[in-house]
Amino acid sequence: MTHAELPPEYAARFGHPTGIDGQFLAFFQLTKEQILQAGEENDDQVATWFNTLATATAERVTEWNRIALDLGRPGFPMAGRTETALATTYKHLSPRKFETVFEVLEADEGIG
Repeated sequence: MTHAELPPEYAARFGHPTGIDGQFLAFFQLTKEQILQAGEENDDQVATWFNTLATATAERVTEWNRIALDLGRPGFPMAGRTETALATTYKHLSPRKFETVFEVLEADEGIG
């Protein structure tokens, strides 16, 4: 799959530096094309590919997992982004208060 083949509602935001996927791509030094191509594979193939990346050491994966849970909190990447997301893309979730961008996504998907 290419970026152009994404549904329009995703293509405009996919990989943007202020989004979770953009943060992931930057953290692991991946391109949009690499992650889209990997997404066409089954889970085992993606895991094998990801684990061969020089940037996907056990320490980096652990660090990403630590940081990712707090994306949007003060002192972490995307600090302040939660408020922006609620004022734009996720207006329908206001006036609820969220601490992280994952809380916003979970609420949008009906999980939280």
